[in-house]
This record gives sequence, structure tokens and C-alpha cells, in this order.
Amino acid sequence: MGTLGWYVLSAFAVVATALVYRDARARLPRTSARIWTAVTLVTAGLASPAYLIARPSRGSTWGLSEVVAVPVFFLLAILPIAILLESWAVRRGFLSPFGSIVAVMLVQNIALGGVSLYVALVKYRLRPASLGVTGGAWTRRLLAAAIASGAALAGNFIGQNITVFATGLFVGQQAAAELISQREADTPVFRMLQEFRAPAEMATLVVLVAVVVPIGEELFFRGLTYGALRHVMNRHAAVLTSAVFFAAAHLQLVEFLPILILGMVLAYLYEFTGSLVPGMIAHGVNNLGALALFYMTRLPSP
Repeated sequence: MGTLGWYVLSAFAVVATALVYRDARARLPRTSARIWTAVTLVTAGLASPAYLIARPSRGSTWGLSEVVAVPVFFLLAILPIAILLESWAVRRGFLSPFGSIVAVMLVQNIALGGVSLYVALVKYRLRPASLGVTGGAWTRRLLAAAIASGAALAGNFIGQNITVFATGLFVGQQAAAELISQREADTPVFRMLQEFRAPAEMATLVVLVAVVVPIGEELFFRGLTYGALRHVMNRHAAVLTSAVFFAAAHLQLVEFLPILILGMVLAYLYEFTGSLVPGMIAHGVNNLGALALFYMTRLPSP
């Protein structure tokens, strides 16, 4: 890290520590406030989003501060630690490259889902239904999930074509199709899929993309994020805002529009059913469709 980087890190640590101290002094007993302040300073500010997640709240439910704190906490603390442990495990031979990717994906989605459950069930002592974790009316919800799955797959196709068409207005349609295809192939997800083709690896990927990822992401993006937005804006604005956040969080520019459409479908599905389960099913079906399409069209024959 260069000199400028150290200055930026030091400034962030000082500002984060000062803000945590000021807020904690008004919310916590003196000893607890001092502990949080010290931990924030020692971790160079990395503990500040954890403080936002855990701090006592004067409200009856969670808000945007917790929503923002979760990805910040993940990016600043959990992800770097997971990557360092994964690199150490690969060098020591404890994990294969594929196993390391699985481990990082597990950490990511356990963190997203676990923190969402903590905020709703532990911090605010709300019922699981407040986060969309509900049962009952399975026939209606499965039907809604089936309809949403079809809408999500259609939205993926439409989003891809709109992206190509819009890009083609500047560089030509053929060049746009080739450019988008190349950009997709250069993304970390596509490079990962190109490397892992053994039956056991593909089966593991299916479980990850169809079960683990939908559970973690739906708990956070629809349960926690959409739930917080729904308290401060109407449903259509909340759907669009949460979908933009969902698409931006994936850091895939060429896939932004398809992911945006998926996020809107899943948010409306949650609004309509009051349960995250149909969205988890539709999300998993969409991911499986993308995975199947990749292996059918992208990979050369072995």
C-alpha cells in the first residue's frame, strides 16, 4: 500500500472512530461505548459497520442504516478475511481452487442471510414473518413462483437483447453482440465456470446457485432491503430502488439490465405473496437457467 493509501486508511479510521464514539455515547452505557470505540480504532474503522448493525435502535423495526451497513461490513471485513483464509488454505493444500470458491460463496451468503435474520429476529425481536420467512398457502405461492420463474427467464432474455441493441446503436449490432459476449466471458463468474466441469463440481455449483445463493440474497435484498425501503416509499419506488441496488451489487455491467429485471420480478413477487419462499424458488430457477445456458452454449466440447 502506498503513502496515499495509508493516509486514506488513517483518515477513515479516525473519522469512523469519532462517529462511533459520538453515537455510542448517546446509545450505550459508558463502558460499552468505550469498548466499541476502541475496537473501531484498533480495526482501522472496519468495525464501524458492525456497530451500525448491532447498536440499539430507537425504532420498532430496521431501517436503511442496517441495510447499508451489511454490504459495507461484508466488503470491508468479511470478504477480505475470507479471501485471505481461502488463499492460505489453497497454498497449504487444505482447499482446491474450486473448494476455495465454494467457501467464499458460502461465507458471502451465510453472512447476508445470517445478518438479515439477526437484525430482524434478534435485534428488533420481530417475528420471522416480518422478514418474509413464512409458510402456508403453498399452492398459491408455488403457482406464483412458477409464473415469476417464467417472467424472470423472459426478462433475462429481453434484458440481454436490449443491452445488445442499445450498445449496437453506437458500434453496430454485430460488433455489439461480440463485445457483450466477450465482456461476459471476461467476468469472474464465467471464468470460474469455464474451469470447473467435473460432475462433482457441476453438482456442487447447482446446489450453490439454486439453493444457497437464492436463500442468502433473498433474505437480504428482498427481506431486509426491500422491507426497509417499503417503510419510506411506495411499493413501485421501493421495487425499482431495491432492484437497482440488487443489480449494482453484482458488479456485472453487461448483466445489469437482466439482473435489474430479475430484481423487480422478485420484489413484486414478495410484495404479492408476503413470503420470500416463492422468490427463492424463482431465483433458483433463474440461476439454474443461466447455468444450463452457459454450459450448453459457451463451453467447447471436452
